[in-house]
Amino acid sequence: MSAAKRRKDQKPGGPIPLHPSLLALHHFHHRFPAMKKLIILLGICMWYALIPAYGASPVRIACLGDSITAGMLVRKEDCWVSRVAKALGKKAEVGNFGVSARCLLFKGDRPITREKAYRDALAFKPGMLLIGLGTNDSKEVNWKHKADFADNYKEVIAEFRKENPRLKVYCLLPIPSQEAREGGISRERISSEVIPLIRQVAKSTNSRVIDLNKVMKDKEGLLVDGVHPNAEGHALMAEHILLVLKGKAAE
Repeated sequence: MSAAKRRKDQKPGGPIPLHPSLLALHHFHHRFPAMKKLIILLGICMWYALIPAYGASPVRIACLGDSITAGMLVRKEDCWVSRVAKALGKKAEVGNFGVSARCLLFKGDRPITREKAYRDALAFKPGMLLIGLGTNDSKEVNWKHKADFADNYKEVIAEFRKENPRLKVYCLLPIPSQEAREGGISRERISSEVIPLIRQVAKSTNSRVIDLNKVMKDKEGLLVDGVHPNAEGHALMAEHILLVLKGKAAE
């Protein structure tokens, strides 16, 4: 029967016939009322699950470290911290709390824990903490206190976790150094002593490791003065840090 004939045969004031697909849906709802309720319930759950995603605040990331973290000898925008901040955009609020020549050891010549930057990092109340220390600890004047290194490192992590027990901590392994100054930063100590201790600390504190030592291995040409990376070196480090933060690299 044509549509025109159906309209002609329809009595005035009578019910308007449903489209076959709508009629099938109507019968389905009447035959399976429980299924209808389940669909509605799932829809409500999905709606509430999406609300936090739209209203979530950006994660705060504190970068605590020495002159490499501070971006010495490169422009501010070329520092790995700035590059990470730019890449994450509105998803994160990144704070640079790096101070030149600072070490982690409390009895060292210039402990980061005595600096205003350290107190500022605590006040920042981060959700993530990236620790880039250990390079200056390898100096003779500091490494004589090496027995305290692991415990001091754990104390720093514990202090930040007092503010936020759910804090995610990332321990950055120091990059290889080419400094030849007697009593200065030691490539050998970094490789054979500092890094193994940092790995132990990360494991015992349920923290993650970011292996910048491997990233910068055999990249002597990317060090301005044998210690500090140039812009290209910072770019490589930032790229790897982002991979780890996003779960695309193990360490």
